[in-house]
Amino acid sequence: MTPPGVLAPHPRIADPNPVALPCGEGAAAGAVVGIVPRSVDPRVALRCTLFAVIAAGSNNAFAINGFGGMPVTEIFSFFMMFIIFNFYAVLLTAALVSFYVTSKPRHGRVRRAPIWHFIAALWVMLAFISTVWAAPAEKSFIQNAGTSVGLGDRAHNAFIGFGFALIAIACILIGFVQGSRELRGIREEAYAV
Repeated sequence: MTPPGVLAPHPRIADPNPVALPCGEGAAAGAVVGIVPRSVDPRVALRCTLFAVIAAGSNNAFAINGFGGMPVTEIFSFFMMFIIFNFYAVLLTAALVSFYVTSKPRHGRVRRAPIWHFIAALWVMLAFISTVWAAPAEKSFIQNAGTSVGLGDRAHNAFIGFGFALIAIACILIGFVQGSRELRGIREEAYAV
């Protein structure tokens, strides 16, 4: 029994914040990643960390090279394609959310405006495909014959994707305009009754 005024010791419980290490107790290099509690032997944690560092630094599928060995122009080109790809992702999300919002039947009537949002989603998918035409990303905005930043064939393919994205934006706007007209007509009919 614990005397009054003294806190009882807490029972040992599992660590609520386990740490993901590249290998568990007794596992060899290349083992499956497992969750190891923080109270693991420091030698095991050191060995697992060393295996991870060796795997990341060697020339294999787990190598973490970042932008090592790339010139500044390729890094710039990579980030430009990264921004374009994320713009397309946001545009696709906008098309699908607008499709979801306008496709709900109002007062028992199905609206036609969501068709425009669906068409916009298809155009955005074509814009995504244009990023594949401009691949690899680190060479998309580099001139054909050199290593300087410029507009080569791959960049022209990326700009074709911008054309698809502009068509998608137009479809989204047409869908919103038509949706607001249909909603206004539905409300007027509901009030007229």
